[in-house]
Amino acid sequence: MKVKDMLSSPVITADEDALVTVISWDMELSRVGSVMITKEGKPVGIITDRDIATKVIMKDRIPSEIKAKEIMSAPLITIGPEASVEKACELLAANDIRRLPVMVKDKLLGIISVRTILTGAPEHVHKFYPAETEENVAAEMLEVGDVMTLEVITEDEATPVTKISEEMKVSGIGSVVITKEGKPVGIVTDRDIALKVIMTDREASKTRAKEIMSSPMITIGPEASVERACELLAKNDIRRLPVMDNDELVGIISVRNILIRAPEHVKKFYPGE
Repeated sequence: MKVKDMLSSPVITADEDALVTVISWDMELSRVGSVMITKEGKPVGIITDRDIATKVIMKDRIPSEIKAKEIMSAPLITIGPEASVEKACELLAANDIRRLPVMVKDKLLGIISVRTILTGAPEHVHKFYPAETEENVAAEMLEVGDVMTLEVITEDEATPVTKISEEMKVSGIGSVVITKEGKPVGIVTDRDIALKVIMTDREASKTRAKEIMSSPMITIGPEASVERACELLAKNDIRRLPVMDNDELVGIISVRNILIRAPEHVKKFYPGE
């Protein structure tokens, strides 16, 4: 299978002089997690919602004063449409990135991501991300407890957003479960930080987790089926579900967890993926 068979198109772009606030709006309106940055019409970099969370919010910078070129990842690592999907996955893994722009000379054709490959050709992800390969269990037999991530980072509801952003960067994660008096009450993702703080023009160091967290939490138990978890994720248009055993937080399950172990469930509930 070739990259051209699996790329996502069209791609949202913005000029290198565009303000981060504008890029955040583009992400929200288009429901995407990244924007390609151009200079004189040619792609030169990429910005993700995590870039905004860690390079702007974590450092308590003023988004309306920051241009795309100040935080974009550059130079771009790209791939051609005729390259194999296996080669794309190899490049993604080798460079520890999640998205590859697909280019012919200076023309941007689309983008291919780890998530796209997991949906269409998971065997390549299993090859280049061996730590993510698990024992072979029939998808219909999998329970949430078999697939979930055990280590969950938590922070109190009064924690400043800047500290949560730093926690995400240090731990290499995209979400933090928020607690009140030790009990889970909500969740904050890097997307929440990038969009809810910047789009409302808040000062990150003075914004608390409870002001932007998604609450009440939608949760699931460890013995529920992975198919049920995927159904809940799709129905509520979310990417992560905290896993609760009685009142105890025991893990978290994400669309990505399910894509790795049971991509057929994702295809069922996310037909557009």
